[in-house]
Parts: sequence; structure tokens; C-alpha cells
Amino acid sequence: MEMLIIEKQALDELLYRPDALKTKRNSLYTASGVAPQEWIDNPQACRMLSASKRTLQNLRDSGILPFTKMGAKIFYKPEDIERMLQAGYEFKN
Repeated sequence: MEMLIIEKQALDELLYRPDALKTKRNSLYTASGVAPQEWIDNPQACRMLSASKRTLQNLRDSGILPFTKMGAKIFYKPEDIERMLQAGYEFKN
């Protein structure tokens, strides 16, 4: 497991002021000329994959579906969800 050290002020902004993070992220992307990547949250992933929350948990636990966790929220990269769709995974809820 990878460990990350972060200042308390930065953590507080991530957890309690996500709009500030989004503003900062957008300004960084604007300055660099790179388009921002949107993340998919757990409810969106459930709908897109027609899978239950528990199924997504199993996919995360088994390493099939990569994810990022910020606070209590889980996010997925759009290309990882797309890969699952293209692979033809079928889930029974």
C-alpha cells in the first residue's frame, strides 16, 4: 500500500471544501493547457455498469476495477469503467 503525507490544511480543503479543490484543479489545467479528467463516483459507476454497490466492492477488492478514495467517497477513472463495458462484464444484482 502506498502512503501519502499531506498537510492538515490541504486535507481539510479536500474533505470539506471540494469546490475549492475543483477551482484549483481547473486553474492548474488552464495554465498547463491540458484538459481536466472527470471522475466517476460510485453511484454513477453502479448505473453505468448496471451493478450493485456490493459488486463494485468485490471488483475493487479483487483488483479488477482500479479506484481512488477521497475521504469517504470512491471515484473511478472513466477509461476504467469504459474498459469494463468493452470487456462485456455482466453482473447479477
